[in-house]
Amino acid sequence: MAEDSGGQTSLDAFNNPPRTLHMPSMEQKASTPTNDVIYHDLAKMYPHPPVPVDSDGLVIHRAILHDVTGIHELLDWLADGEAVIVEMERLMARDVELQAALKQLSDFIENDLGGQIVKITESRIMLLPSGCKGLRGVDVESTADSPSSDLSRGHL
Repeated sequence: MAEDSGGQTSLDAFNNPPRTLHMPSMEQKASTPTNDVIYHDLAKMYPHPPVPVDSDGLVIHRAILHDVTGIHELLDWLADGEAVIVEMERLMARDVELQAALKQLSDFIENDLGGQIVKITESRIMLLPSGCKGLRGVDVESTADSPSSDLSRGHL
């Protein structure tokens, strides 16, 4: 064992724990915020819900389009007569891919199917099947057929 100049062995360094520095930012926060409301993610609970086929109703899907590989499922829904609200924010950063996706959607929905693409916000669009029409304003009845309430000027 090593001895220091006073004749003491360095065993004291092994017997004493290392000094620590108290840092409040390093303390673990044990308390978690409590919330009285319980939210259920129905998409996780029921990924494939049984949707009754009813000629009087319209099924509206919600989707996030990450890239052009997801377009086929959107087109399948529209071919089945269902509508889709699509979030496209992730795709908007890639201009070439965004334009290709919009062209593919437009060719099928508007040209082949006779449906409509409606811009809802800067990053969301609604895809409507044949027989559905987007109308401007919440006070306009769906039976109105005046051209001023038509959203065709705002569609993509």
